[in-house]
Amino acid sequence: MARGRSNKHRLYVSLLYRQNQSDFHWAITLAPKHEHANAKDSMRYDAANTITPAWNGIQPIPWRYRYDPVGPLLDLKLVARVIVAKLPSNISFHDWAATIDQTCRAVPLVQNDPSWTCRIWAMQALDALRALGTHFSTIPNVQDGNMEEGEIVAFAQVAKARLLGRQIPIGDIRAIPFFDMRRW
Repeated sequence: MARGRSNKHRLYVSLLYRQNQSDFHWAITLAPKHEHANAKDSMRYDAANTITPAWNGIQPIPWRYRYDPVGPLLDLKLVARVIVAKLPSNISFHDWAATIDQTCRAVPLVQNDPSWTCRIWAMQALDALRALGTHFSTIPNVQDGNMEEGEIVAFAQVAKARLLGRQIPIGDIRAIPFFDMRRW
């Protein structure tokens, strides 16, 4: 089969827009090669917390692991995606999703540390997946402050500027900015 015509599932680092903030929410997304614009046919894995009002100020909700079906055009906060692995389609999407879920679920969530973020969780989850070897071995070593992290953030900043400037058509699944960061 020609390399460009494979039906492999895609594993992405997804970067999501945070209103009025310069950084992004980081997540890992498993998607089939052929996504459907208005269907939740992908799976997103991330660490999330929120801040809620409390009677004596703001109350942070503890970090929690999330594993949710998503659709690329149904998620209006999606800014960009970075391909980190392609997974063979002879193993079912469901089986890949379960393997990734089991691995990501084991990544520790750090509470009560303001320096710990979803970005750090995503980097640790990528490390855990890369440690599985074989089909995950192409995942780059993304670490806080290294070149790979810088490439991801720079790419997402350009994509965000283009989205906010309406230079990217909304509603076209092929227009979601992505780049391939797999390491060989």
